[in-house]
Amino acid sequence: MTMRILLIDDLPDSVEVLREELTKELPGCQCVIVGFDQAESSLDSHNPHVVILDVLQGTGADTQPTGLNTSKYIWEKKFCPLVFYTAAVDEVGDEAHANHPFVCVIKKGSNSEKAVLARIQQFAPQINALEDVGREIRWAMNAALREIAPRIFERITDESKRGDALTRSARRRVAASMDYALSTGDPCLMAWEFYLCPPVVEHLLTGDIIRKRDGDKKDPASYAVILTPSCDLVKDSTRNPKVAQVLVSQCKGPERLLEDLNLKNVSKWKENHTEKVLSLLRQGYSQSCLPLPELPGEFPPMTADFRALQLIDLAQIGASNEEYVRVASVDNPLRELVAWAYMVAAARPGLPDRDFDAWAKEIIPAASAEAK
Repeated sequence: MTMRILLIDDLPDSVEVLREELTKELPGCQCVIVGFDQAESSLDSHNPHVVILDVLQGTGADTQPTGLNTSKYIWEKKFCPLVFYTAAVDEVGDEAHANHPFVCVIKKGSNSEKAVLARIQQFAPQINALEDVGREIRWAMNAALREIAPRIFERITDESKRGDALTRSARRRVAASMDYALSTGDPCLMAWEFYLCPPVVEHLLTGDIIRKRDGDKKDPASYAVILTPSCDLVKDSTRNPKVAQVLVSQCKGPERLLEDLNLKNVSKWKENHTEKVLSLLRQGYSQSCLPLPELPGEFPPMTADFRALQLIDLAQIGASNEEYVRVASVDNPLRELVAWAYMVAAARPGLPDRDFDAWAKEIIPAASAEAK
């Protein structure tokens, strides 16, 4: 892969040695130097894999931390791995996201070029992986043009509607392509990779995880899972939600799952107990609850309890001062699993008490005769 690097500095000559070092050590590297006045346009035209950014512009009393404004633009509009390369490292505060794994701060000075090179080389595997994702997206777009366009042009004569239909189709194909590994149960996926945190869709969806705003983040009892169908929760410029309240399943700790497996109070854990847990996890749900894996940094391992249901006012779930905050959404097929597990638990037909022993004695001889 040809790595594209953009150096942004108010004194281009001061980073020429760095540019030469990167060009020498990274074969095929495209390294461009621009000033702060060209930063935003160069981010668009060069589309860099990595940005190396100075912080201060000017000298003496006229010095301004222009690079911090540029970093905000990169964070919000053109995010990519970012190296603050400056003599004024103290100017890089928390608002610059310097604790992010794709952001680092390196002080200019003797042999600092080597430090920048080493950091970019550490970024390289992730950059290559993201470049592969970009190619996958472009392939999906190409497929939409190649395979769907003839049908659209045949059935839609209005040019503007053709464009809208093609856009919708391309988005759906890209989403389906990106969802392939998830929907086929790629064994390399971590359990928490099905979460979308922060959520992508603005309105609530089935399977969303909410938390009491004043609740303990480490306590499963602070959380609940949305069970109301997503179609009733849509909110956009043309539609309002069809419901004023949402049905949620209260969360509990993993011990709630053990209760369904009759393992809550076992005196000694055995290998077959572990197999029972694994069997349930492979199925995805138990008779009355759904296991939810930990989302590191957000919430602990939990269990959605379908016997502990509650109605919550939709207006009380939000991102500012509402009683509940929306923590994470879930990706398919986990969203489908939430809906299915609740349906199985809540909508199963009643099972009256009967003489099952006698019934079994009727079936077993028939099975034996069939075997003969």
